[in-house]
Amino acid sequence: MHRALTKAADLLLPLALVAAALALVAPSDALADNSDLLLAALVLVTALAIPPSQLIALRERKAALAGLVLLPFCCLAPLAWVISRLFGGSVQDGVLALGVASTEVAAVGLVALAGGSTVLALGAVTGSLVLSALAGPAVLAALAGAGADVDALELILRFSLVVLLPLAAGLGVRALIPRLESADDSLVGLSAIVVVVLVYAAMSGAEGDDALASAALASLLFLVASAVPVLAWLRLSGAKLRLTGALVIELRDFAVAAALATQAFGSAAATVAGVYGVLMLLLGAAAAQLAPRGRRGR
Repeated sequence: MHRALTKAADLLLPLALVAAALALVAPSDALADNSDLLLAALVLVTALAIPPSQLIALRERKAALAGLVLLPFCCLAPLAWVISRLFGGSVQDGVLALGVASTEVAAVGLVALAGGSTVLALGAVTGSLVLSALAGPAVLAALAGAGADVDALELILRFSLVVLLPLAAGLGVRALIPRLESADDSLVGLSAIVVVVLVYAAMSGAEGDDALASAALASLLFLVASAVPVLAWLRLSGAKLRLTGALVIELRDFAVAAALATQAFGSAAATVAGVYGVLMLLLGAAAAQLAPRGRRGR
């Protein structure tokens, strides 16, 4: 079992591509509708591999944490507005929602797979969700030129259930059972499997409609534009934090974007977030898979 799990981490990218292709042939509405459970499982598995003492390290990385929370929000919101001008209707609205979305929860697991700082990634996910919930609706309304009715409490409740509870459970179990350290490689492999299932779920939920081609193009352009704050981070940060920051900044939470788009503009605007989720997870899997061997694993 240990050997199989370790192999899963090494084969993350091809497995993710197979999962995406399989979802086109045999999609699963059940998995698509319960992707938050998969994200919670990913956070739990990741937390099991984190010694609680490592959380203290966040005190020494306040500047890096602030940068990972503020940089993408300040850069991606205006970049999303520029991209949205190329489209119309629900696609335009969906791109705007991506611009104010928080860091993808799955980024924590992908950072672990790539050998980055999971603690810093967890801190960034927390801070960006709070910022997105509090400032996102107002910024979205300003960018869209109309009132956007978004329930911030719903986003915070989702964050509590998907991140905080499994995180606390995982850290608690790791503190009670220190010998779990010997299973770190297996936990990384298990994270890879959950990411693969997430890709399948995201692809299953990307329902086709007349705007699918435009949504795919808009999502791709947004991913390219996301490289702008990533390049700024790579230039300003230390070598040890570059990989972690690149994943945290590049990967936006498609579920949060879908919730923002639906509440503000209607369900049709969520199509962009669904397509983006597939592309984003595949990109994250590729980054984790292709990270230099010395930077991967524990």
